[in-house]
Amino acid sequence: MPFLSYFYVFLWAALAILCFFIGRKMGLAGYLLALFFVFMTVWYGLRAFGGLAVFDGVLGIVFRCALLVFLVVIVFVWVRGRKAQNKNNQKIPHAEDCHCEHCDHDDRE
Repeated sequence: MPFLSYFYVFLWAALAILCFFIGRKMGLAGYLLALFFVFMTVWYGLRAFGGLAVFDGVLGIVFRCALLVFLVVIVFVWVRGRKAQNKNNQKIPHAEDCHCEHCDHDDRE
């Protein structure tokens, strides 16, 4: 069973590194996911290498609260980013006889 515990540590570490590189394209949400995976790496590392019971008692409650905080923050950042992206993609209303660069490409009949 210790092999599986070590595997989880390396899995979370690989995901943290991957999200860090992907975070350059995703922005803040990607870096927050990388931070989440670093947290998971440390937490599972404490269990695998330190032998601590990190999922029982007070440490288990701290773990669940930390997961909840990460979830709320990541969803908030993602929703805020989607709203900003949708706001940038909205069309600006124009007059019928408008010949700007946006209206010249529309198929009007």
